[in-house]
Amino acid sequence: MASALPETIKALRVLPDHKGLEVATIPWAPQEKVKNLAENEIILRVHTIGLNPTDWKHAWGEWGTAGTIDGCDAAGEVVRVGSAVKHLKVGDHAAGFDFGGSWQTDNGSFAEYVRMNSAVVFKIPDGMTYEEAASFPIPHLTAAQALYIKLNLPKPFTSGTPFNEKVLIWGGSTAVGHHAIQLAKLSGLTTFVTASPAAWAELQALGADHLFDYRDPDVVGKIIQAAGPEGIIYAVDAVAEKSSTDAAVDAMSATRGGTIITTLPVSEATLKRRADVRVEFTLVYTALGYELTFAHAVTMPEMKEDEARTLEWVSEYVPKVLEGWKAGEGAPRFKAQRLRKLQGPLEDISKGLRIMSEGNYGREKLVHTIL
Repeated sequence: MASALPETIKALRVLPDHKGLEVATIPWAPQEKVKNLAENEIILRVHTIGLNPTDWKHAWGEWGTAGTIDGCDAAGEVVRVGSAVKHLKVGDHAAGFDFGGSWQTDNGSFAEYVRMNSAVVFKIPDGMTYEEAASFPIPHLTAAQALYIKLNLPKPFTSGTPFNEKVLIWGGSTAVGHHAIQLAKLSGLTTFVTASPAAWAELQALGADHLFDYRDPDVVGKIIQAAGPEGIIYAVDAVAEKSSTDAAVDAMSATRGGTIITTLPVSEATLKRRADVRVEFTLVYTALGYELTFAHAVTMPEMKEDEARTLEWVSEYVPKVLEGWKAGEGAPRFKAQRLRKLQGPLEDISKGLRIMSEGNYGREKLVHTIL
């Protein structure tokens, strides 16, 4: 029998005027959404939180909404499961994400418990730590969304004709880039990756076939030359600045055009830079299955197909990707980012967010274990 849920929980709430986060005590067990859990949701007792740039931008930047609960990625123990959930059960260790800091005043991952749509929650395999699992949800599912939903590339572990194509991943050292490189290799693509030369050995070990210094004035020319006559028609821009997306557009095939998926919205000028290159912004929150507004700027429609295809990914493909995982080593097919492990009470999460907002971290993922 599942243990009783607490009447109240602690959570981190967004303060007015972009002044950060405060510890709040909010009702939990009495909440209607908790008492009558939606059929596709689970409740997670949070153990470790993965920190993302979006978290501090909702706390101190222009993206957040005062009074909402911040936080996206979390790993912990499943304590409640909706009636339609098939790939998780009470007692499982799991990791997933929620859309924190935007509109919910009663739910978010910077809390002792969180409700999540099971479509974005995966079961943590034996051998994988909470810290490793917490580093995955948004980066991994963004990469999977870009490659398999938006670009519609072949998923791993599927039989058929080999897919002899190339993909450009701009920003291999980013969290999304880290996951995109490995997934692209599992799908049989040849990977062209931009990053600082200091990261090249590490990225090569993940599966980067061709590496380019993004600061090289001739980086586009070198990518085009290395890609050969047919060029590259697929790209993921994990940096998503004007300069990076424009460069990716210019690097696409001269004869076949291409499609670029970006992790932030782009300007009208970039969208029109080349008529034969399509640029599309992807937002992992669309996998939650409801209409939403991101950063008070971009409204995304309800995308039930994104939700269904992400559920398929976490339930059928993630177990294969992570098969054979060993703590500190990863799986034969996949590795976690290098982790920077933080711990402390809930309010100390702000310390990690401050590290990120000030840029005081390198090729590592910050995770925070709640004590």
